[in-house]
Amino acid sequence: MPFLVILKRFEVWLLLAIVAALIGFALQPPPPLPGSREIGPEASPGEAQPLPVPLQGPQSDGIPAATTPPTARIREVHVTPSSSGYIVETLISRVGGRATDLVAGEDQVRATTTEGQPVNRFFEPFQATPALLASGDSVSSLRWWLPAPAESIWIEIDGERIEARLP
Repeated sequence: MPFLVILKRFEVWLLLAIVAALIGFALQPPPPLPGSREIGPEASPGEAQPLPVPLQGPQSDGIPAATTPPTARIREVHVTPSSSGYIVETLISRVGGRATDLVAGEDQVRATTTEGQPVNRFFEPFQATPALLASGDSVSSLRWWLPAPAESIWIEIDGERIEARLP
């Protein structure tokens, strides 16, 4: 068997050892993240944590108090005049607690002036669509195009309306 001569080479054995180590490394389960806990049948009973009890109002008589939906608020408003209108930049912050991230696209976020006129988004090529994250607090910058000056604009985010007073 002349092809077994290749097994006499040191490089072949080194290559086999490296491949075996890489396969063993790839098959290891990932380590748990800090602050996380395992769930399922492999979790030990000591790791299981009780579910949180909803808060009860002072006059609820044992009925859990309704939780308020997360609120969005305007942090800053900047207005930049341009040759044929105004660019309005709003910094919107939102408290987490939602089930999914909210991508602030044309369908999810709308704006109108105080008079009810729709306000268009300011087009920025090569700009990623802003998003409000589900976990934790998040801040997003939205830019709007106003053809004429206005006192304020009303921004509707996922069914919630907030007012941005223009300087």
